[in-house]
Amino acid sequence: MQFRFVHDFDIDPTSFWEMFFSEAFENELFQGLKMRSWKVLVRRDEGTKLHRHVKLEPEIAIPSWASSVVKETGYTEIDLFSKAESKMDVQIEPAVMRDRFHLSGVFSVTPLGPGRCRREFSGEIRVSVPLLGGKIEKFMIDQIRDGYDQAARVTQAFIARRKSQS
Repeated sequence: MQFRFVHDFDIDPTSFWEMFFSEAFENELFQGLKMRSWKVLVRRDEGTKLHRHVKLEPEIAIPSWASSVVKETGYTEIDLFSKAESKMDVQIEPAVMRDRFHLSGVFSVTPLGPGRCRREFSGEIRVSVPLLGGKIEKFMIDQIRDGYDQAARVTQAFIARRKSQS
C-alpha cells in the first residue's frame, strides 16, 4: 500500500534539515509524538551523507483485532540523509515480525520560495499476514498520517519559537 504525506513550513530547506537533526528538535518531536521512549543509536555524519538510527517505542493502543499478531509496537528507524539531494531514505525495522513487515520511504524537503519549504514523505508499507495484512497496512498508514500531522504541528511551533527568539 502506497502513502504520501505533505506539509509546508516557513523555513528554508537548509535550515529545516539543521533543525530536524538537532537534539532539541528531536526531543520535542518525540515528546510531541507521544513516544514512550527514544534513543539515537547511530548518528554519523560523512560530509555529504548523514546516517541515523533511532530506536522508538510509541504509546499506541493495539486494536483487539490485531493483538494476536502484533505483540510489540517498538521499531528502529534507519535514516540515510543525502545533503545534496535534500532527501532522506527511511527504513523501518519493527521489533517483531521483521520478515512479514516492510515499510520504507523517502522524506524530502524542497524549496517553495524565499524562507519556505515543503516536506514530503512518500513510500510503501507491506504486511504479509494472512487475513489481516491489508487491515494492518491501513491501520499503520492511518497512524503514520496522524503522526506526520502531529509532527507538522510540533515543527511549526518549534519554527515559530525560533523566529520569535531571533
